[in-house]
Amino acid sequence: MFTIFTCLCSQGKLFAQSDTAAVQLKIDEARTLFINNPTKSKSIAFEAYRLAQLSNNKRLIAYSLNTIGSSYYFLSNFDSTEYFHLQAMEIQEEIHDELGIGRSLTNLGNSYMDQRLNDKAIQCFLKAESKFIKTKYDIGLSKLYNSMGNLFNSINDYKNSIVYYKKGIALSEKMKDNNLNYALSINLANVYSSINKSADALELYLITYQKAKLDSNYVYFLMICNNICQQYLEMNEFQKAKKYSNEAMQLIKEHDFEEYLKIGSYSNYATLLESEGRYDESKEYIDSALLLLKYTPDISKEIVLKKQLSQVLFESGSFDGAYSKLMEAYLLKDTMYQNNLSEKLSELNTIHEVEKKESQIQLLSDAQEKQKIINYLLIGVACISFVAIIILITSYRRKKKDNEIIQVQKNEVIIKSRLVEEKQKEILDSINYAKRIQYSLLASNKLLNENLKEYFLLFKPKDVVSGDFYWGTKVVSSSGGENFVLVTADSTGHGVPGSIMSMLNISCLNEAINADKLTRPADILNATREKIIEQLSNDGSAEGGKDGMDCSLVSFDFKNKKLIYAAANNPVWIVRSLSSFEGGVRRTGDDEFITLTADRMPVGKHDKETIPFTQNEFDLQSGDMVYTLTDGFPDQFGGPKGKKFKYKQLAELLLAIAHESVESQKQKLEEVFENWKGDLEQVDDVCIIGIRI
Repeated sequence: MFTIFTCLCSQGKLFAQSDTAAVQLKIDEARTLFINNPTKSKSIAFEAYRLAQLSNNKRLIAYSLNTIGSSYYFLSNFDSTEYFHLQAMEIQEEIHDELGIGRSLTNLGNSYMDQRLNDKAIQCFLKAESKFIKTKYDIGLSKLYNSMGNLFNSINDYKNSIVYYKKGIALSEKMKDNNLNYALSINLANVYSSINKSADALELYLITYQKAKLDSNYVYFLMICNNICQQYLEMNEFQKAKKYSNEAMQLIKEHDFEEYLKIGSYSNYATLLESEGRYDESKEYIDSALLLLKYTPDISKEIVLKKQLSQVLFESGSFDGAYSKLMEAYLLKDTMYQNNLSEKLSELNTIHEVEKKESQIQLLSDAQEKQKIINYLLIGVACISFVAIIILITSYRRKKKDNEIIQVQKNEVIIKSRLVEEKQKEILDSINYAKRIQYSLLASNKLLNENLKEYFLLFKPKDVVSGDFYWGTKVVSSSGGENFVLVTADSTGHGVPGSIMSMLNISCLNEAINADKLTRPADILNATREKIIEQLSNDGSAEGGKDGMDCSLVSFDFKNKKLIYAAANNPVWIVRSLSSFEGGVRRTGDDEFITLTADRMPVGKHDKETIPFTQNEFDLQSGDMVYTLTDGFPDQFGGPKGKKFKYKQLAELLLAIAHESVESQKQKLEEVFENWKGDLEQVDDVCIIGIRI
């Protein structure tokens, strides 16, 4: 829902003197630019301050300082915001400007609220309330109640939030300030929606909708249409939602609105288009909303829109895009979650320190009380009973109060712990959903079974999703026959970043083969490298992205028993049976281990990126075991000395078991890997594929 913030107190034109008119005009101009151009607003506010100093009007100087502080607020420079508001308050206290102090306190409280310094914010708001009540400044008081409602809403104290929104609404109706009334009414309706009072929320939305429509207040009318639409969407009443969404879209066509006001309209309309199966149109509106976010950055909205786009792409069958957008949303959410988690842990630590200090204070207090009793005994036995009763009552009340405080703090710890658990569950759910999409893009069992007679696949991601991947497709060879292409690759990174990189790599491979119609392994890798470099050229680093993959790309011509390959850093191994049979017993001592070497460069940006990949051919024989692999298995630490397994030991292991069935080979590789790893952590994704010719 769209929540309205009235972050700054309006400070009307207080100065009519001719010598201050220029300053007032500068301040008014600066204040109109707070949202759209805060940098220019700050510059103009400083000009006003210099002119105010020349006029030697302290009230005007304070007003200028307040405007500078507000400009910094919209630039999210909270240290400067605090500094200039405090400077303004110092002058206002000197000249006893109660109204000005109230405005400065309100602005300072909004700044603290945005920094989640809620204790400081509420202190400022309560002091400002007393100033506004004293000076009977209803408009400032109404806006202050909106800010207080927003503060309590942000900490899920909905009871107090409703109280202050209602107070603000009553004042706005008394003053007949429609804009403020709309803002407060929308915020109150949003709270009703948050606590599942849908009927109350809709009633208030619709009342405000009628008022804004009669008033021809297009900005608030657009907001209300979007919020009503959103409410009906949450209730799955799509036809009712469509009415208000269409009204919002018509308003956008007829009037010029700020970018941030259009985002909700586009998102709602995209949801309705998705419900009708119009996926391409839905995607266009979400893309438009994401583009508008560049002008008004908001991470939480960007997460919602990217998740929405992922869902639309998934429903339309575009799994590549769905996975990519979901991962982008997850990374944004992970960043935001880590920040929030740090704050929660800091709060828990503070609670622990408070409990510790209170225990120390209690112990000290008990000691002091005992000393008093001793002193009273020295004064006279007659006073003992009276003093003891007083001490017992005081101690009982204090202990009762302390126990209540401790219980409240413990409840807060429990609630915050549950919030952390819920966040972790949400992240795990997102990663598992991402895993489903990633696995749908790998070479399927059906594809492998149709093209490979005997094979095994050992695939062990380090995390839920993987940077390693295996991918296959059919191509028409130069001789006109049909070859099977198998790619075994290790993308840069592992986990979520690695899986996103694997998506890009698969997309580029797919484009090189299916769009560019390339069939030769070396040509495919050359084209894939160009596409990857181009895609990562604008990643924000000075030299462009150096990510990519190590891989082997093998094209099997089973009819002519040929293997055509190109490889980047990853070798291809072949074990050829030279065994003989004596007395019906197979002797394996003479099996040959063949290494098909790889080019020493990755598929990605590199010093050798202009050098083409080498294409090679190898004649196969029946019974050959072909192995393609990544570096995860040989790089695993373990064993009795905690060292790497290494390629040499892996080659010896494959040579020893190559004569066994493919199922037995996979089982022994898994057993060796787990025994070697022991209690140590898996260091990288593991992928080994074995194919018997």
